[in-house]
Amino acid sequence: MIIVQLLLGFGLLLAGGELLVRGSVGLALKLQVSRVVIGLTLVAFATSAPELLVSVVAAMDGRSDIALGNVIGSNIANIGLILGLTAIVFKMQAVQLTYRKDWIFLLLANLLLGLFLWLGGLSFWQGLIFVLLLVGYNVVKIRGARKNRELHIGDDLEVEAMPIVKGILFLLAGAAALRFGALYFVEGIASAAAVLGMSERFISVTLVAFGTSVPELAASMMAARKGESDIAIGNIIGSNIFNILSVLGFTALIQPIITYDPALFTSDFWVSVGLSLLIIPLMGWFTKDRLDRLEGALLLGVYLYFVANLLL
Repeated sequence: MIIVQLLLGFGLLLAGGELLVRGSVGLALKLQVSRVVIGLTLVAFATSAPELLVSVVAAMDGRSDIALGNVIGSNIANIGLILGLTAIVFKMQAVQLTYRKDWIFLLLANLLLGLFLWLGGLSFWQGLIFVLLLVGYNVVKIRGARKNRELHIGDDLEVEAMPIVKGILFLLAGAAALRFGALYFVEGIASAAAVLGMSERFISVTLVAFGTSVPELAASMMAARKGESDIAIGNIIGSNIFNILSVLGFTALIQPIITYDPALFTSDFWVSVGLSLLIIPLMGWFTKDRLDRLEGALLLGVYLYFVANLLL
């Protein structure tokens, strides 16, 4: 029964995210919204929807370990597992300077999250700070993209403009799938933790984080296979920024995250920070402007060591 809950919840989350992406992008194109705006905001928000719904439902259900562990674990998996695997499979040629500003912003977001957790958690006002930073970040990105005519952000969108009624139906169906998917998934996680004798923290930073990171894995692998390594690396950095500012920000606005397993801050959070610090420097340590198999193996090794320590 637990496996059915988890699979049903996960399936609904994936389907809901896909419907939300298609509905929001289709409507935006119909309303003639710039593809740059769509690529930098709507798609990013929609693909973060599964993590957001899981964290919101978990927090409202009094399961803050799942809400917080989902984000921290997802950020760890994005860099250690997904970026590591992608670099091992495809040698990733990318320019360090391309995403240096985004990388610095990710480090600042981590620093702010660490400060809030050290102070006791995420209140409504701290969530509001995250959301305002997210808005500011997107405004700066959109202005920068519009000035740089060489960037073709959003040009690769495979969704076509759709009638307003159809777009709204897609959004409603996606929202419903996400809501019920999150309910089933969180309940399944709690049940699995109880049956297996594992903490909700362990389940959330490993299994849940991996499950909600599947879209990032697919996107990064596809981009790297096409030789678009900059996009693959940018997807990971952008996803981690959105996880902190969007998922935790909106979750705290709806239900503050005050009580949680201290190890999420004293251990897991710092693994996430350490991996974040590695992204750009790694592209210059062994091979210039490149994430080669050696760097990928290092990232993957850190991730596997982290998971192994959780099991001990």
